[in-house]
Amino acid sequence: MQINSILACLLKKGAGECFYRFSNADGKTWIMPARNMRVAMNLYQPSGRNGKLVKALFPWLHGVPFVRKVIRAERLCCKLSDKLEQLLCRLFHEEEVEFSIFGGTPCVHQKVTIQLSKGCRILGYCKATSSNEVAALFRNEADLLERLKRQGMDGMPQALYCGELTEGISLFVQSTTKTQQSKVPHGWDSLHEHFLNELQMRTLREIEFEKSDYYRTLQNLLTHLDWLPQFMNRVAVEKAINSAINCYKGKLVDFSAYHADFTPWNMFVEKGRLFVFDWEYACMTYPPMLDRYHFFTQTAIFEKHWQGKEIIEFLQSPDANWINRESYILYLLDIISRFTVREKGTVNGDIARSMKVWNDLLVFLSK
Repeated sequence: MQINSILACLLKKGAGECFYRFSNADGKTWIMPARNMRVAMNLYQPSGRNGKLVKALFPWLHGVPFVRKVIRAERLCCKLSDKLEQLLCRLFHEEEVEFSIFGGTPCVHQKVTIQLSKGCRILGYCKATSSNEVAALFRNEADLLERLKRQGMDGMPQALYCGELTEGISLFVQSTTKTQQSKVPHGWDSLHEHFLNELQMRTLREIEFEKSDYYRTLQNLLTHLDWLPQFMNRVAVEKAINSAINCYKGKLVDFSAYHADFTPWNMFVEKGRLFVFDWEYACMTYPPMLDRYHFFTQTAIFEKHWQGKEIIEFLQSPDANWINRESYILYLLDIISRFTVREKGTVNGDIARSMKVWNDLLVFLSK
């Protein structure tokens, strides 16, 4: 089911309040309300200059036709479907809720994200999908959040609901502590370090390597090497996989939980505490601290707009003294495996650009 079809199940168009629908060059779509738009725009996390200008100015200028024309914003009236509104009001103990919508990043696992709010207060988020694979990720996220909560981790959402809204549409609803004062930390600091150290400490366990989530990830990639895009160095990837397996083969390993998408757009700071969400791809038995490599690599690609060449230049500088070559390779194998298996060999857009960078880094680090 396409995103527009999912939205048709979630929304009643032609009724309700005024909203604006706009898209960017990457095919991402947002639907923002005219009322309390500054709060709603917390869902909009652009990395480019133009997007940041839209976030800052559109809440004040959306009434100007010329501004709407520049960003190609379509005006519409809509409201949540009766069934969805009743569910969300019950979960958040409110008589009514306000909302904004992000249509998701175009990919195999594209999903709709709805931010729920009331006035200036953000209540939580609802994710929706028509994909059985993504629905399974929702269930994994709900189960994993509950496990981490039992192990004493904080700074994470609470899963409020995971199930079907109607036949073919699955939901995951979570709480949040986000407010208008929340800040998105784009640079690495002690809060990130503390969070990952805490995650490692509370989830570290001894396990046979062959029973770990990370071993399964390597095996999935090894099985589907033929799905690697043609621009990937298959020999280098296969060699790195076998090297990692041989390093741990037959051993007991101390592995811990792995968020798998530890990036600025999946976290915020509120009252000096880091809050991390979107645990869909998280696993419980991975080599520790790989999330730092993901944060570094993805911010380099999407916020600094570095290619492989620029990242490699950084790796050769004194500022990269925190990087462990072997750990970075383990991370790259994970991210290459996830997107190769998920996309089943068909990659384009941001994913293709990212995979080219991951390939360049793996080749460089494997020398």
